[in-house]
Amino acid sequence: MQQEVSNFFIFEVSKQPIILLDAQFEILKISSYTKNQLFGSPKAPKNLRFEYLVADEDKKRVNRSLSEIKENQESAKIQLRLFYNKELKWVELDWQYIKKEGVVYLLGFGSFINTPEEDEILALETAEALKDAEEIGKMGSWWVNPKTLENHWNEGNFKIWGADSTEAPPPVSSILKKIHPEDADKVLQAIRSVGSKGKSTELNFRMRLDNKEPYRYFFSRVRPWIVNGEVVEVKRVNFEVSDLVKYQKELEKRNESLNQKNKMLSEYVRMNSHDVRGPLSNILSLIELEKHETMEHSDFVHHVAESAVKLDNVLKKINDSLFFED
Repeated sequence: MQQEVSNFFIFEVSKQPIILLDAQFEILKISSYTKNQLFGSPKAPKNLRFEYLVADEDKKRVNRSLSEIKENQESAKIQLRLFYNKELKWVELDWQYIKKEGVVYLLGFGSFINTPEEDEILALETAEALKDAEEIGKMGSWWVNPKTLENHWNEGNFKIWGADSTEAPPPVSSILKKIHPEDADKVLQAIRSVGSKGKSTELNFRMRLDNKEPYRYFFSRVRPWIVNGEVVEVKRVNFEVSDLVKYQKELEKRNESLNQKNKMLSEYVRMNSHDVRGPLSNILSLIELEKHETMEHSDFVHHVAESAVKLDNVLKKINDSLFFED
């Protein structure tokens, strides 16, 4: 296949950029026009990897997009900056997935374009940042027609629900079956309420992909998309908060344990306060007697030591009550 594709006459005569990559995104063939534009010569450097030509700001976005094209066996259009010899050139390429005799190739063809406006560049970078946020924050978006319940998802929501992004999302009725029975009706009512009233709302719900796994916890913002005064779609942004809920439950459990300890300690101190005051009063009395020299020194030391041991024992009991293990 490499021989067939790389020898296409179009690689030599086309006035558009054409790049052929292997499955590891290494360059197999570049059209003469592309080489002239990038290198000022019909000859390209040897052993050139595609990532070396992509501007640093675009590397992550482009690599992600190419990986999705290969994984989903689809086509996609990508705008990017190619960098060589200290010069940046913007290009828009339509990438096609090709497989022949078990070997995978990616073929990109398109055109060099004028430098996009700042807002277009910002849009590209924002989209990439949003994808990062979706992955890190386990976030996904879900659009639903409040009347027909037809729905469509973004990539993040497919990952949350463990669904294939190359296929249509499952119907709302199937989704509701995966939501906790106590929450399913609440989710459906939120869609209908926002659809009829046009006012945003928020809710928490639990879901699981199968009955063998524990429920996962989600926080959802539900907003209307209004066109000409009518709600045409309801957008749900779902954030998985399972880790936060787990931490909150652990914190509540620990707080409950600490409150119980405080109650036990207070009760212990109340019931045994005389045990503390007794040895301490003896020591204070002995000190007064010593001041007036009404006691032999050896007797004084003996009684003080005896009272100090009693006081120490009481304090140890209190300490044990305060720091006992869960």
